[in-house]
Amino acid sequence: MSKETDIVLLGGAGDVGLRLARILLERTAAVVTTVSRHAGVDSDRHGDRHGDRRRHISFDLSGAEPLKITSGAIVVNLTEATQPKLVSQVIKGGGRFLETSATPDYLRGLMAAAEATTGPGAAIFCVGVAPGLTNLMAAKIATAAPDTRQIDIGLEMGMGRHYGMAATTWFLQTAGAPYQVVIGHSARGVMPGALTRKFALRQDGVLRLAIGYGFAEQVLIAERSNKALKTVRSFVALDPPWMTRSLAWMLRLGFGPAMSRHATKLAKWLLRLPAFGATHTRILGEGFDDADHLTGQIRVETGDQAEATAAMIFATIQSLLAREKPAKTGVTLISDHLHFDAAALTLQRLLPQTTISGNIGESQ
Repeated sequence: MSKETDIVLLGGAGDVGLRLARILLERTAAVVTTVSRHAGVDSDRHGDRHGDRRRHISFDLSGAEPLKITSGAIVVNLTEATQPKLVSQVIKGGGRFLETSATPDYLRGLMAAAEATTGPGAAIFCVGVAPGLTNLMAAKIATAAPDTRQIDIGLEMGMGRHYGMAATTWFLQTAGAPYQVVIGHSARGVMPGALTRKFALRQDGVLRLAIGYGFAEQVLIAERSNKALKTVRSFVALDPPWMTRSLAWMLRLGFGPAMSRHATKLAKWLLRLPAFGATHTRILGEGFDDADHLTGQIRVETGDQAEATAAMIFATIQSLLAREKPAKTGVTLISDHLHFDAAALTLQRLLPQTTISGNIGESQ
C-alpha cells in the first residue's frame, strides 16, 4: 500500500495502539502519530528504520486545549478520555474518525457530536473486534438469510495473558452497569448476567456458558437493520470455563455494582495475578428466524484480542485508503466501509492461526 496519509492514534501507547502502530509502519506509507499522556514509546518497539514516519505527542486528551490534527487525517480513538468536540473537529476537517469503544454511553456521546456536525469527513463507529467484527458477522448473516429475525453473538476471551489496564477496567466497570438490549423490537435495560445461554464456540461442538454483557453493538445492529431484526443479544465467556461460571455466580449474588465501583483497584490487583488458560479469541454469530430455526452461523477463532483488534482496525484503514473519499460521510458504522469477507482475509493474513467456519442461508 503506497498511499501516504496522516494516521493519528489517540491513546496509542496502550496494548492495541502499539500493535497497530507497528502494522501501519510496516504495511503502509503513512505517517503514524501516537498521542498519549505518557512520554514517547520506546523506539525499540518499532525500530528507528521508520524515521520521520514515526511520531509521538504527549498530550492530555481530557484537557481543554485542542489537539492540532492535519486536515484529512485518519484518527483512531483508543481511549475514552477523548472528548466529543474532537469528533466534530475531524469531520469538519474532512478526516475520518474511527471509534473503537464498546461502552454504550460513551459511544452515544460521540455519535451525538458527530450527528450535530456538518463537514466532508466521517465518524466510523464500532471499529475493532467487539464491536466491529461482530457487526460484520451479523450483517453477513442478515444479508445472506433475509428471514433472519434474531442475532445472538457469543465472544470468548482466552485468559492466557493479561489484557491491558484500560480493557480490564472496562470489563469490571461494565459488570455492574445496566445495559440496553433489543428484544422483540423493544429496547430494555438489563443487568450483566441476567441473560445467559450456551454457545458451541469451538468447532468440536462442546457447549459453553456465556453471559449477557453490555457491548455497544447489539443495539446499533438492531437499529441499523430497519426493524428487520427483532432481537440482537451479545454474550461473553472466559476461557478457562470455570472463570465464566465464577463470574456468573458473582453477578447472581449481586457483586456486579461493587466490581464496577472498585474497577480500577480490582484491575490493578488482577493484573498482578498469574494468567490462566490459552491466548485466543473466539466469536460465534448465529441467526434465527421467527420459528427459532437457525438461519446462519459464522464462527471465528483467532489470536490474542489486542492483536485481533489491531488487525480489524487496520482492515478498516485499508478500506479507507483504497478510496479517494469516504464511502459515506457523517455518522457511519464499520459495516458502511468494510465487508466481513475482506476483514476475514486481513485477519488470516496478519494472524495465520485464524480459522473461519459456518454456514449461511438455509433454515435448519
